Amino acid sequence: MKLLLEEMTRDEAREAFDAGALVVLPTGSIEQHGPHLPLFVDTLVVNHVSRAAAERAAGEVPVIVAPAMHFGVSHHHLGFAGTVSLTGNLYIQAVCELVRCLHRHGARKVVLVNGHGGNQNPNGVVSQTLVHDEGLDLALGSLSYWGLPVEQKDGNRAPFSPGHAGNIETSLTLALRPDLVQLDRRRAPLAPLASIEHAQEHGAFTRAGGTTDGAEEANAEEGRRLLAAIVESLAEYLVRFHKQTRQSV
Repeated sequence: MKLLLEEMTRDEAREAFDAGALVVLPTGSIEQHGPHLPLFVDTLVVNHVSRAAAERAAGEVPVIVAPAMHFGVSHHHLGFAGTVSLTGNLYIQAVCELVRCLHRHGARKVVLVNGHGGNQNPNGVVSQTLVHDEGLDLALGSLSYWGLPVEQKDGNRAPFSPGHAGNIETSLTLALRPDLVQLDRRRAPLAPLASIEHAQEHGAFTRAGGTTDGAEEANAEEGRRLLAAIVESLAEYLVRFHKQTRQSV
């Protein structure tokens, strides 16, 4: 079975759905990532970890990866050129429609793997809408890659916070596309962001200059280490999801 839905013929897709393949749908964004990173960082990272994890999981369960939802909920970054955003409601409608299409063709197990903070709550609404409000016969998972337990430098496994265009995202991009990173242009935030959890503050990213930290410690080695840990944890999740949800829901 091919891994990527986009590379399949219609007959190969039919066979994959009929075989009960778990479908991974990455969700990313096109938005500013400071003066030193490309606009598609979130999509770049989530595509990589989704495909690598699915390839690993495919040794145990049938799994395919759908094309990424390239545009996310990024209105908080519209103060910077290049950001292309959907409103929350429109994004929810779009992702719901994508999952309905997969379901129409026979997908009964779908996991939304998210790479952008602004999509996290909307993806939860997608799950609520399709599974509970509409009652689709579907097992639908929703997670952000930083919410997975990954091995930290101290050896413990725990979720982490990726920040925005700082040390972690810059390290991840250095590991994947170093040709697109302009380290000489990185800079510290101009103003602090809200330090209280689960808070949204209008204009905060614009005032801060678009980053959460200055990326002074970013390096490709740390990016590769973190990517490997994320892929391992996500692959484990995909296998558990397929095995622990009903075969026919």
